[in-house]
Amino acid sequence: MTVIASSGDPAAISAGGLTTLDTFVVAVYLAAMLAMGFRIARKNASTEDFFVGGRDLPAWAVGISLIASLLSTITYLGMPSEMFRTGIGFLTRQLGIPLVLLIVWFLWIPFFMRLRLTSAYEYLERRFNYPTRVIAAAFCICLLLGWMAVVVLTASGAMVEIANLRLGWFFSSDQADADMHAVILGIGLFSVLYTTLGGLRAVVWTDVVQFFVLLIGAFFTMGVIAWQTQSGLGDWLTFSKGYTFEKVEWFSWDVTNRSTVFSISIGMFFWHACTHGANQVALQRYFSVKDVAAARRSFLVNALSSIGLGVLLAGVGLALMYFVLNDGFVSGDMLQTQEQLQSDDLAVRTVAQKRVFPQFIRLYLPSGMRGLVIAALFAAAMSTIDSGANSISTIVTVDFLRRNRKEASSLQGELKVARLLTASMGLVIVGVTIWLYHLSKETNIIDLCQRGFNCFLGPLGGLFVLAMFSRRATPVTVIPAVLVGEAVGIGGSYSMDLFGVQFSTHLVVPASWLATVMVSLFLSLIFQTRATLDSQRWMWKPVVSGETTSPEN
Repeated sequence: MTVIASSGDPAAISAGGLTTLDTFVVAVYLAAMLAMGFRIARKNASTEDFFVGGRDLPAWAVGISLIASLLSTITYLGMPSEMFRTGIGFLTRQLGIPLVLLIVWFLWIPFFMRLRLTSAYEYLERRFNYPTRVIAAAFCICLLLGWMAVVVLTASGAMVEIANLRLGWFFSSDQADADMHAVILGIGLFSVLYTTLGGLRAVVWTDVVQFFVLLIGAFFTMGVIAWQTQSGLGDWLTFSKGYTFEKVEWFSWDVTNRSTVFSISIGMFFWHACTHGANQVALQRYFSVKDVAAARRSFLVNALSSIGLGVLLAGVGLALMYFVLNDGFVSGDMLQTQEQLQSDDLAVRTVAQKRVFPQFIRLYLPSGMRGLVIAALFAAAMSTIDSGANSISTIVTVDFLRRNRKEASSLQGELKVARLLTASMGLVIVGVTIWLYHLSKETNIIDLCQRGFNCFLGPLGGLFVLAMFSRRATPVTVIPAVLVGEAVGIGGSYSMDLFGVQFSTHLVVPASWLATVMVSLFLSLIFQTRATLDSQRWMWKPVVSGETTSPEN
């Protein structure tokens, strides 16, 4: 079946990029985000409103906001390419979600919602001491800074390739540098502005809009392919059976193998469990609803949305596979990609797989639709910055400034400080991202950073588990354990660079979590430690003088 190109002009197909209509669509989207920020800003009278939305946000909106925040442009563009690599087998990464659902539903949410926290790390001071709280808060800040910088940098690179801006006049005589500077600044400054104005309430409602823009972009992609090729899901599935996918094993003792179903499932389980039980970005969402039932509904919406989006992006991957590899396909830049995808060299195929979705958006989506999908990519990157900047501002305000301030500030005074911090964090990320971009020309800094920031998540997750469930856990045992867990995380993330040995990236979080828990338990046996009765009040099953009480009592 012959594929029909979106334009009969070969030059237009070769160049692609934004048209006037595309630019208008993106501009309308960005203006709408700013308008929401200004409108919501009037509802913020205190940091309670700014950080947790007054604790009365709708559960469904919070759930959608959470998936939008955790979903990056890397994932949005990367999931379809995973279909090229492993076929529908890549959906096995969702196998751990039912177990995560049980843990978050029955353990994390009931426990944290009783405490009425603003920063998750307030709890660690109640259970242990302030130094433990500081370490955890610092780890989370490092995690969020690394996460945001990598997401914005990789997203900007993809959008520059798609948009074909050619802004040689923008802060640089080099066209590639100018385009990157413009996109990074655009993502960062727009996100910072509406987040600084509206706080978490603006983050949640803009994330909802951004999530639906992402969905529309995916549906448009499949719709255009279906129309141009006169095909459908059945044709795509049938065609995919003839494609040679990378073999995926169910289990292997080889810890360097990142493609086994077991390692992917275990890695995704620990990532989700630790994120929802120790990461400020996720927990702050739950703190923004009124009660346990609402928090559970928000998580259920989040889980179902995550599964649904994964299936949808798998469909995009199938559609792109049919479009690119179907006999009769002819077109400029994509011809080399087509040949690479048919190569027996996995390294060559991997590079080609990553470029398929961005190339299709640039070359084949009709004008207007292309602008909407680029707005969707902006949305994914902006939801990362707005969530990260707001969460870091919360941590700095609550865990450091408020905790160490001798005199209480007025509500308006603290709100001004919170907004200033949010704006500062956003500007820091813009600066760091531009610096990383220039550094990446000489080193593989993107890969180094991407492997690095998750090394903080396992120790954080292990620390919270110890706090909630181990009566032998005390500051004497958990502080060394967290540091050892972090060392294991760094060692696993950079095993090839440090030791010349490959280690599966999927196992970094589980390994660092396990090291944290086991070292704390081992030290508790050596030092015969036991939490004081006052500390045990803040455990999952608190005991005070032989009686069970709620943590808030």
